[in-house]
Amino acid sequence: MDLELFERDRHVTFLQMMYQLLPSPYQSQEINRLTLAYFVISGLDLLNSLDRLVDKDEVATWVLSLQAHPRSTAELNNGQFYGFHGSRAAQFPPENNDNGALNPSVSNLASTYCALALLKIVGYNLSSIDSESILTSMRNLQQPDGSFMPIHTGAETDLRFVYCAAAICHMLGNWSGMDKEKAKEYILKCQSYDGGFGLIPGSESHGGATYCGVTSLRLMGFIEDEILSKNAPSSIIDVPLLLD
Repeated sequence: MDLELFERDRHVTFLQMMYQLLPSPYQSQEINRLTLAYFVISGLDLLNSLDRLVDKDEVATWVLSLQAHPRSTAELNNGQFYGFHGSRAAQFPPENNDNGALNPSVSNLASTYCALALLKIVGYNLSSIDSESILTSMRNLQQPDGSFMPIHTGAETDLRFVYCAAAICHMLGNWSGMDKEKAKEYILKCQSYDGGFGLIPGSESHGGATYCGVTSLRLMGFIEDEILSKNAPSSIIDVPLLLD
């Protein structure tokens, strides 16, 4: 067997298994079930096996069941984020916890990004969802420096969640959920001396952070598709240094 060949059928079989039942080693990742589903469904889509193996309506129904909804419009400004929960377990009522641990029973930016991407992959019309709750409450997560927290109870802030916020606004076709100028300034501060981007200003650059930073700028309309073209106008980022 030529080991250089991409064994497509084996990948499809593995993803099909993951679609039907998560293996026991993944039990500790139950809280991230929506993210795992995103990798499985998008993988099958890239392998042109989605229509044959996946019930798209069933997937959409499951994803929609994970959205957090405020009891009234007044709650949209109570500081909480009304996006998507990462799993069914994350929808359980929170327990009183005095040990300072983060409460998993909240919706978060990463799960919301995965939920909307999943819905797009299976062909669901995103204009049908409650986007106002998502976008209005998402503004509560943006920090004064332009970065984003993933959850309203506090957590790390870095380019991963700026990207999630930008992608959410882009997929919903509505940028009211974030201050793009503040986000842009934060991203630009993350470009390192070597040309790449770090997750936070002053940190070591790497590929994932660079993807999040550059893609966010593109989604927000601050850089063009032709950024690498010789005829492209000067960019707000140092492109030659980035390429080096």
